[in-house]
Parts: sequence; C-alpha cells; structure tokens
Amino acid sequence: MAFRILDLAARLLLALGVGCLLLAVYLAWLTLSFTPGTESTTGEVVSYREIAGDDKTRLRPRIRFKTGTGEIVTVEGQFFTATQRFAIGEQVPMIYKASKPNEARVALFMDNWLGACVAAVIGLTGLAGGFLVRRSINRELAKSRA
Repeated sequence: MAFRILDLAARLLLALGVGCLLLAVYLAWLTLSFTPGTESTTGEVVSYREIAGDDKTRLRPRIRFKTGTGEIVTVEGQFFTATQRFAIGEQVPMIYKASKPNEARVALFMDNWLGACVAAVIGLTGLAGGFLVRRSINRELAKSRA
C-alpha cells in the first residue's frame, strides 16, 4: 500500500515537473518572440495604478516614454506588486516595437525572465524529486524480492 502511495507521489511530481517546464518554455518563447525588432529607450515612472483586493492593494507602475519618432506613450508595467517598485520620476529601461509602442515592456530581468526561470526551477525540482522517489521505490521493491 505504501509503495502505491509513493508511486502516485512520484507520478504527480513528474507531472508537475513536466507541466512547469512546459510553462517555462512558453514564457521564454513569449519573451524571445517579443525581442526581435524592438527598440530601446528610457521611460519615466509617472504614477501607479492601484487595484484593491481582499485585504491588499496591488500597485502597477505607469511609465511614459518617447519613441524614436517622437510619439509620447504611456504604458503599464507587467507586474502588480504590494509596494512601489520604482519611485515616481525614476528612469526605467523600456523596449518596444516601433509598430506597436503601446505594447512596450520594462527591460529588466524580473519583467521578462523571472517567470520562465522560476517555472524552470520548479519543473526541474519536480522532475528530480519524481525520479528520486521512483528510484527509492524500485530499490525497496528489489530488496523485498531478494
């Protein structure tokens, strides 16, 4: 009975690992597919959008920047946070496509790669855990048969 539960745990860990690795690949693909043909500039944090939740307020920065053609665009950052990530008036690196400047992104690791990296670490940990549990089950079964 215990081996069946451990076998189920191993399978769940393996499934979690595969699912998280697929998520990591998808998030990395989103970032990589956005990057070609982008232009870089510096934006200024002009305000924060507040979202009231159950008992927490989430903040999302509004960033204004000037495109290469002189157009002034204001966009919101990708992340909601509990505190202000940037001070109002702070300069922030931005990337945008010239054809769609309203879809600009903050050009920092956290905004572009953190999600993919966290999903990959969780996925690899799940896979490793699943394989280790599976291996220990096989060892115990071999001992009990001998």
